[in-house]
Amino acid sequence: HTSDEHAWFQESRQSRDNPYRDYYIWRDPVDGHEPNGWQAAFGGPAWEWDEKTQQYYLHLFSKKQPDLNWDNPVVRQEIADMVNFWLDMGVDGFRCDVINNISKDLSAPGCGYGPHLHEYLHELYDRAFQPHGALTVGETWGLTPQQTLALTGEARGELTMSFQFEHLLLGRVGGDKFRRCPVDRTEFVNILAKWEVGLKDDG
Repeated sequence: HTSDEHAWFQESRQSRDNPYRDYYIWRDPVDGHEPNGWQAAFGGPAWEWDEKTQQYYLHLFSKKQPDLNWDNPVVRQEIADMVNFWLDMGVDGFRCDVINNISKDLSAPGCGYGPHLHEYLHELYDRAFQPHGALTVGETWGLTPQQTLALTGEARGELTMSFQFEHLLLGRVGGDKFRRCPVDRTEFVNILAKWEVGLKDDG
């Protein structure tokens, strides 16, 4: 995503035929409501109504963080150019936040690990990460060790490594991070061991 104050989004929301419109994910209402039932990570629907152009835009996080449309090849090239700019300046690598959400299937019940995820990551690897020997860490909520290996395996040409967050879900009442309960230490160790063993040879 970008900020809703970014020049691209400011242009995008000017009209439906603006050249930057397809940089973001805009959709018509469905039966007078949001295009699907996706919820934003920070609460509420993942769609925000734009009165001027009479469409919704997608934001998986804050409404001030509209999601980029990675299905647009121009957007993917813009991202590669931006990454190369910083790598050329001497940056050694990138933390790629919620990277498993860049490809989206709007007909799916939820977002994540969309149909073109590997294709788009490999393209970015070829265009930017690999030529600079960059280190990349993927923030990948909700993946299994097997899915993570498909992103970080040495022969994949996608990411160098990944954060895993499964242990952070422990100690929550009903999944609510603000309602705490004691953590089962054995379960905690088992989760860490599962990831260490699952990724030890190639992840």
